[in-house]
Amino acid sequence: MTNEKYDDDEPIVSTATDQDELGQGSLGSANDVGKVPVKFDNEPELPLGDTNYELLLELSGRGASTSRLGADIVMVLDVSGSMEGEKLIEMKRALQFVIRKLSSSDRLSVISFASDADRKCPLRQITPTSREEIDFLVQKLVADGSTNISAGLTTALKVLDDRKLTTARSGAIMLMSDGMQNAGGDARDISVGRFPVFTFGFGTAAEYDSAVLNDIAKKSNGGTFSLSNPGDLSVVFSQCLGGLLSVLVQEVKLILTPQTDKVSRREKVTTKINKVYAGNYPQSTDAATGIVTVTFGDLYQSEIRTVLVDLFLPAVSKEVDLDALEIVCSYRGETGNPTSTNPALFRVIRSSTPVTKQTDATKAEIKRVEIIELMKEARALADQNNLEEALNKVIQARNMLEDLDLQKPNPVIETLKFELDEMVKFLQTEETYKNKGRSFTYSSETSHDRQRFASRGDVEKIRPYAIPRMDKYRDQAKEFEKDPTKPIPTAAEDEKQEVAADPLAAIAPSLSHYLEVAIDALKNINKIVNQRASA
Repeated sequence: MTNEKYDDDEPIVSTATDQDELGQGSLGSANDVGKVPVKFDNEPELPLGDTNYELLLELSGRGASTSRLGADIVMVLDVSGSMEGEKLIEMKRALQFVIRKLSSSDRLSVISFASDADRKCPLRQITPTSREEIDFLVQKLVADGSTNISAGLTTALKVLDDRKLTTARSGAIMLMSDGMQNAGGDARDISVGRFPVFTFGFGTAAEYDSAVLNDIAKKSNGGTFSLSNPGDLSVVFSQCLGGLLSVLVQEVKLILTPQTDKVSRREKVTTKINKVYAGNYPQSTDAATGIVTVTFGDLYQSEIRTVLVDLFLPAVSKEVDLDALEIVCSYRGETGNPTSTNPALFRVIRSSTPVTKQTDATKAEIKRVEIIELMKEARALADQNNLEEALNKVIQARNMLEDLDLQKPNPVIETLKFELDEMVKFLQTEETYKNKGRSFTYSSETSHDRQRFASRGDVEKIRPYAIPRMDKYRDQAKEFEKDPTKPIPTAAEDEKQEVAADPLAAIAPSLSHYLEVAIDALKNINKIVNQRASA
């Protein structure tokens, strides 16, 4: 690999095409506030004695699609000898879809790898000219040599690390391979925590190392591992692209601060955070204060993160309303400036006769967390060829879902049922597990841990965490596969259509934010008045 510095990324220059696509010179510039609202069920009634309570939080990405961040995408393409023939043709066709979808606010770099890596082009702004030139480079690719995933990944990371233009831009790597790594070092040893790396196993599951591709994605900052069967690479790429072209905010962090509140003049109690369940997103705890910070990275438009917080609430001597937890979310939006949500206080009512019941959403999330852990245990057992015990774990998980009592169906729970049924089929023999089950389970794990869509080889039946943009891109990709000569809309044209359908989307998050601030101020005034009245 070259030691050359890859700081030759192209600047974003406004063009006449921008104005035609968006009706303005660049992406919209909405206020960053209000883009990551945090919801929870407030003020439950809890007993007077020592109590554990599971609080469900929900973060979501809100805002107009025109206020998304510009995307810097590095495509890392396997051109080893095993890609020769139809696979190479399909990969080139899938890249055509990617190139056509990007807009002038986006940049693309292409890296091929076989025995070594070759950067075909720097990060280039997408224009009519660059589209043709990048496509020309892709169409010239030939398959030959071994599979050095490490070289391709290292080069891609260097392209993003060396960028000159980074403010309010998201960076991501899409890495596709159809084989086992058999040259260079182990790609799993590379530090990939700075950017999301989305990996794609292409072809039959026995041909590529799903464990390697999954580990790369899992160690990255928000990536997933997807399966792509021959004939659907464009569709699978489209799902990842639908997210990367709708990144509203980056560096999203959830900050949970335990509260100390007065029961009386002489009695105070302090809430303790026992554990925070947030998949495999990084989290840290301050030993002195008990503050827990969870780091999520990027958040797409309409994407949701659910977080389960296990709280310990000490006993109190009398009935009282108490502040238990302060919740703040920080992030960077299109301005590039750090932004935080208005601090939200989770309050509890301590009662001698509590009547609060768990919500359906909380029940479902508790069960989802338990099921994902059982699926991981089953996969680990199956990897050790202990299929019988693995199957028992899966059946146990399936029965737990049947016993879950919800008022109405939960889409993620219903998907889990289907996935577990599929795993039962795959665990029947070592051959079925090797050919289908292992890669399917790895993809499922990263998807559920990240609460982010990943293809399991079927983009129709299994769609947890898919956002509306992904649904649109899936349909467009299917039409593209039927006839690649037909034009497809760029991301900017999609955004223009979405804005026309919902003209208030750009200002709705800000309005909602300031309304919440006003409501919180009134609540605080009311609390002060009541405290003085009872003094």
